[in-house]
Amino acid sequence: MRHRALCWLVGLATAAVAGTTLGAGPATADVTMTPGEAVQGDAAKLTFRVTEDRAPAYTTKVELLMPESAPVAETYPMSDPNWAPRMTMRKVDQTLGGIHHGQVDEVVASIVWTRAGAPAAGSGPAELVVSLGPMPQTDQMTFALVQTYSDGHVTNWNQPPSAEVPRPDFPAPVLTLAPPAAAPGQPAPGAPGAQAPDSGAAVEEDPDQGVGSLTVGLVVGLVLGLTVAAWLYLRRPRPDADDADDPAAGSGPDPEPAADAAGDSTPTDAPPTDGERAGSGGRAWRLRE
Repeated sequence: MRHRALCWLVGLATAAVAGTTLGAGPATADVTMTPGEAVQGDAAKLTFRVTEDRAPAYTTKVELLMPESAPVAETYPMSDPNWAPRMTMRKVDQTLGGIHHGQVDEVVASIVWTRAGAPAAGSGPAELVVSLGPMPQTDQMTFALVQTYSDGHVTNWNQPPSAEVPRPDFPAPVLTLAPPAAAPGQPAPGAPGAQAPDSGAAVEEDPDQGVGSLTVGLVVGLVLGLTVAAWLYLRRPRPDADDADDPAAGSGPDPEPAADAAGDSTPTDAPPTDGERAGSGGRAWRLRE
């Protein structure tokens, strides 16, 4: 029985490993773009990452097709020692304002990168960088890439995702464009009711801001005052234990000398002067023993 159970376990493990191996297909290539978001009217730097999936063949050429519905005034491929870029221009119906130039009537239609030679072993995916701007006033831009391998195979990455097919087989990179941030209390630029800011308008101060600052100052001052008072109270001098046990010890002035039996309060330790003798009716003074 134990031998049969062991055979069953070995058979199940072998079937599981075989099913996993057969079910796992070859790793599919993909084209990614970072970042996936930009701001309308700003410049952006996009990195297209192209992977390989046809070893020992490798990518020899990558073509980036710019979206015709959202032209960009200026587009520049960043230099790469392993890739040589070449740009193709096209005319636009309306001139566009550039970043480094004024108004332009030609924009980049496509960029073709050609690889200088066979990649080194373990070089990883190709990363092609493009700097462009100002970004158009639209919600998104969809790019398309054409990847050519050394064995002649061509892959078109031109399928934008949709609600029906959120993850197509050959997805096209999509860039989301957000409107520029608006000042607090003001509508976003381009929105209904938006107005250009007046540089000469005076800045209105918030009256509650001054009251809040005064309240904070009073609270801080009260806390500091209580802290100092507590510190002084703890640092006050305290009487020693010997002084506390001695009833004669004290910090006040010495007590007045006791009066003698005759009611005279003049101390008898010092001899009286002539005036004191006259004031006392000529009574003679004597030293107490």
